[in-house]
Amino acid sequence: MENMDFEKLTQLRNSENGFSKFIKIETTKIEEGYAEAKIEISDDHLNGHMTIHGGLLFSLADNVGGSAARSYGYDVVTVNANIEYLEAGQNVETLYAKAKVLNHGNKISRFTVTLEDQLKHVLAIGTFTYYNIGKKVQFEQDIRV
Repeated sequence: MENMDFEKLTQLRNSENGFSKFIKIETTKIEEGYAEAKIEISDDHLNGHMTIHGGLLFSLADNVGGSAARSYGYDVVTVNANIEYLEAGQNVETLYAKAKVLNHGNKISRFTVTLEDQLKHVLAIGTFTYYNIGKKVQFEQDIRV
């Protein structure tokens, strides 16, 4: 999208979502059709087996996919998601996520998402589909501190 301020969009993504802030997602990069995010892992992110909880992996994947989808300048909602857990997240210090566009349309866009630990072990992959709700991303009034 022309004139999209990706730095402002990154700031917006880090300030607007209470749940994402609660689980400590940090969006680190957004470009058209692409986004990256990370979480510094704490004991609060682990399940009873002392591995990363699958819900955290899913939440990070959906968040980074939504960031990539919003890079086209419109707010989106998730309409479909598929995730495959490939490896248990043991001894993870930092969890990294990348989303890349598969196809982008006027209303529906699909993204691949990859989740890796600090050693580049792929823990999960997924495809996420987003619906453009027709509302342009607003920066100034939406940024919450």
